[in-house]
Amino acid sequence: MKILVFILIFFPLIGVSQNHVVETFKQKSGLAKGENTPYDVIQIAKSFVGRPYKAGTLEAKPEQLVCNLSEFDCYTFVESVTALALVKTMKTPSFENYLKILEKLRYRNGEMEDYSSRIHYFFEWAKQMEKYDLLEDLTPSLGIKTSKKINFMSTHASYYPMLANDASQKAKIQKNENELNKVDFYEIPKLDFKNIESKIEDGDIIAFTSEINGLDVNHEGFAIKKNGKVHLLHASLEQKKIVISEETLDTYLQRVKKHSGVMLLRLY
Repeated sequence: MKILVFILIFFPLIGVSQNHVVETFKQKSGLAKGENTPYDVIQIAKSFVGRPYKAGTLEAKPEQLVCNLSEFDCYTFVESVTALALVKTMKTPSFENYLKILEKLRYRNGEMEDYSSRIHYFFEWAKQMEKYDLLEDLTPSLGIKTSKKINFMSTHASYYPMLANDASQKAKIQKNENELNKVDFYEIPKLDFKNIESKIEDGDIIAFTSEINGLDVNHEGFAIKKNGKVHLLHASLEQKKIVISEETLDTYLQRVKKHSGVMLLRLY
């Protein structure tokens, strides 16, 4: 019941009623189940097309488990859709179990404590999902190991209201970054993307690695094929909504200068 209490407290702050969220959950979890999780991911993600883009929906003080199925940024879109697909695999696909999955995915070791316990780097999110045996990171077998060091949050604390005036939280974030940097970081460079494009399947998670010092990835979404070409189903900052991109994934990757390459993750 602890998680449900957090939701009831936080909904009024973000202008989303509990009834609306529960009703949306019922609609999405009620979609016909496919033969595997990637199929369910695509069906659920497509059902959100047109919903608005909004950043910062998870920020609250004190830290609370936020469940918002009305508006998304790229990170919360991938996480929410993945959680909705995973709850469909459970014997009891209830809203309460959805919240448990959400906490399990969003927080380090599945336990919400404070701001620093939330997983802020997508690379760490992917590694935790791999630890849970929920996905396979195909990047090491298809890409190259890099010398990337992740420290953007601790070196740009002024960008984050929860860190700017809280030295203890900053110290915890820095400790988490140091632990994360013990894990090898792989990417598929953008110049090599065409060589691996044929290996991408519908429902794969695509994370765009960053040229920015200290930052792991800039953006993420789901791969979806149209007319034999791979496109991106994602929460688009440019278009301010959930879309299936008109341009191919390769065209998008090459166009955005801050993207150095991709990570390729496949849900089981």
